[in-house]
Amino acid sequence: MNEQDKYSDEHINAYIDGELDNDERARLLFDEQNDPVLMQRINDVRMLKEKVQLAFSEQSVSAVQKKPFSCLTLTGVPKSLVAGLVVLMIAAALLLSGILKDSDEVIQARKLINSTQPVAAADISKTIGVHKQLVINISQYHPQSFDDTIDNIEALLLQHRADKSFSIEIVANKNGLKALDTETSLHAVRISQLADQFESLDVVACAKSMATLAAQGNPILLMRSVMITPSAAEQVATRMKDGWFYLKL
Repeated sequence: MNEQDKYSDEHINAYIDGELDNDERARLLFDEQNDPVLMQRINDVRMLKEKVQLAFSEQSVSAVQKKPFSCLTLTGVPKSLVAGLVVLMIAAALLLSGILKDSDEVIQARKLINSTQPVAAADISKTIGVHKQLVINISQYHPQSFDDTIDNIEALLLQHRADKSFSIEIVANKNGLKALDTETSLHAVRISQLADQFESLDVVACAKSMATLAAQGNPILLMRSVMITPSAAEQVATRMKDGWFYLKL
């Protein structure tokens, strides 16, 4: 057995995080110095951890920044390793949400997200009425019908293209994140293109839901145009506090 095959991704993560006892750490350190392939594996994991930490340190200035976090750097890394690394996001998300997590606004937003029934894509325009600032929560993804969802969102963007006061923010959480997955989604590219085409559209992913899916072995790889918020409830609470209209699809 090669030295690198003796160590699981979890073991390497524990090594980098300083969670091994002295004997285990010394043994792995010795093997690392004598095996270039193992050394490269460890360096790759360490670099990815630093990128995750950097992404969330940038987010600490505000819940969502215009500068997006890109998961495309994880392309080519074993999916089990990606899952383990993305799980780290849940700890960072919990730290970042410390200020608002127990506020009345976030509690109400969480209840709203959980209790609101999704609106049919064809009814989006009728439902929003005269509202010009929309936070659209996508918590499910049905590829066969999602074209209608995007078509109706694009129609709104085109209709209000000249109106600088009009804004749409898509907040994806739970299984809705699968619509943004560059590996499996049939619609990730089109969503990203819309975000690039329209300044009035932002796309935001929920870090807590990303971590949950990663822990289940389904890590989400995002396009560069997608931003990250610690939690969907916090983002919805922030927007509604500013008078935005909430819509669930």
